[in-house]
Amino acid sequence: MARTGHEGRSEKQGRKRSSQPPLLEWISAGVGLLLTLAVLGALTWEGLAGSNGAPPAVEAMISRITPVRAGYVVEIELRNRSSATAAAVEIEGELIRSDGTTATSTATVDYVPGESTRNAGLFFEDDPRRHRLEVRALGFAEP
Repeated sequence: MARTGHEGRSEKQGRKRSSQPPLLEWISAGVGLLLTLAVLGALTWEGLAGSNGAPPAVEAMISRITPVRAGYVVEIELRNRSSATAAAVEIEGELIRSDGTTATSTATVDYVPGESTRNAGLFFEDDPRRHRLEVRALGFAEP
């Protein structure tokens, strides 16, 4: 089979293209480099800036009350409005009956990261919807 001039040229052009990385490869590498640098920069900034010395700011809010076999579960949402992390967060619920007597329930949440929420539950024998219920975060430890 005889070769024409066209076939020889296309083979040479094919070899020429394969010796240099394609433009799409350079673009992909550049995007990957930028993303890697952005993540490293964000992690470094977070590590250096941290919480700026501000303590955790944990708020406790009632999210739902559910009847269970032994009484009632008061589901609590803990919201940490600080960038600092709180560990061993103690919460307390105090049920104040109309006759002035109280019932107290406590729970400990292992870990509430900064700018996040966690959930917990408090158990009561009486229906909390029929009485006054106060919930609060009592304290925390630094992790």
